[in-house]
Amino acid sequence: MTGNDGAGDGRATRWAGQRAKRRAEIVAAALDAIKAHGPGVSTEQIAAGAGIARTRLYRHFDDADDLYDAVAQGAAQAIIERMVLTFASPRGSAQDLITKSVRTYVAWLIENHALYQYVVLRTVDAVSGRDPLIVDVRAAISAPMRSLLAGYLGVFGQDPAIADPIAFGITGLVESATNRWLAHPGPLDLDALVGNLSGWVWGVLDAALRNLGIQMDPTAPLPEVAGESPA
Repeated sequence: MTGNDGAGDGRATRWAGQRAKRRAEIVAAALDAIKAHGPGVSTEQIAAGAGIARTRLYRHFDDADDLYDAVAQGAAQAIIERMVLTFASPRGSAQDLITKSVRTYVAWLIENHALYQYVVLRTVDAVSGRDPLIVDVRAAISAPMRSLLAGYLGVFGQDPAIADPIAFGITGLVESATNRWLAHPGPLDLDALVGNLSGWVWGVLDAALRNLGIQMDPTAPLPEVAGESPA
């Protein structure tokens, strides 16, 4: 390799690092713009929040879909950071953990409803040949729960394969019910919503465990367990 080749590689590495840093800054600005302007935020408003011209956005993103994907992943990361704290060191009973995790997720959806709606609105439908973004985000959100469930199934001597569909389904249940409640609150207050959802989540888990021949007292203290990687 010549000296010039080395210099070129160094410039390419620096540019890649600068591009990644700038992408992260723009995604952060986009999240703020969504909170300020709602789910219908324009690329002009995102660019203004990032302090650049709209046309310069695409120096850092391949196209609009690339920008939307990055924002969706930023949304997922925000809730994952909260959920990981809930599942990383479980304390108390299954009932305690379920109620805590449901309340955490519901609170995030309420606080970030515009961001959630943005992800839904920007979801690419199946006609384009791309998977919906909301499915990717839901899968990422359910990963910490999947990890913990897989760990407990291992303790019971069971195959952890069912942890993924259970966690994904529970995430969808809480998400769908909460968004319906936000649109049509009806007679339920927040505590009643969380209480009902927690009971339904336990019902799903209890049915799955009983199918494996496992009976668990939801009020008994949980054993310590290390989950698999949520990646």
